[in-house]
Amino acid sequence: MQISRKAFTMIELIFVIVIIGILASVAIPKLAATRDDAKVSALATNVANAANEMAAYTVSRGDTKDNFSAMSRAVEAMIAQNDAVQVGNILNIKMNTVSDCLQLSVVSSQYDSNLTIAYGDAGSDTLCKSLQDTIFAEDYPIPLKGIRIIR
Repeated sequence: MQISRKAFTMIELIFVIVIIGILASVAIPKLAATRDDAKVSALATNVANAANEMAAYTVSRGDTKDNFSAMSRAVEAMIAQNDAVQVGNILNIKMNTVSDCLQLSVVSSQYDSNLTIAYGDAGSDTLCKSLQDTIFAEDYPIPLKGIRIIR
């Protein structure tokens, strides 16, 4: 007499559930880390684009504007996504829990104008520290107008 099996036994189902649980416990932290890396990379790219657009705007127009969104679509996008807030001549760039992780500003004098960047206090926020490590302060200040700019 042949016995036909049409279902899984309880033991087989428990083993499958345990294996899926082990795989999930390994995969979920990896996915979270990948998402965080992507956010840092996207924001760093937006900051670099904003700096380049603001420099190009100033060189082409010969002057800066008080509203950074008028000089850069990247700034406009960061503000729209609540990743940045402009206060006076400083653009505070938010990362995770730090509202001023990076500070992009235009410092002007009578003859010169420079785009500068400063780091805020990251504290224990690892995402803010990652963003700060991605943006090279040595690339700043960027001269926008003055005796170092040739038109």
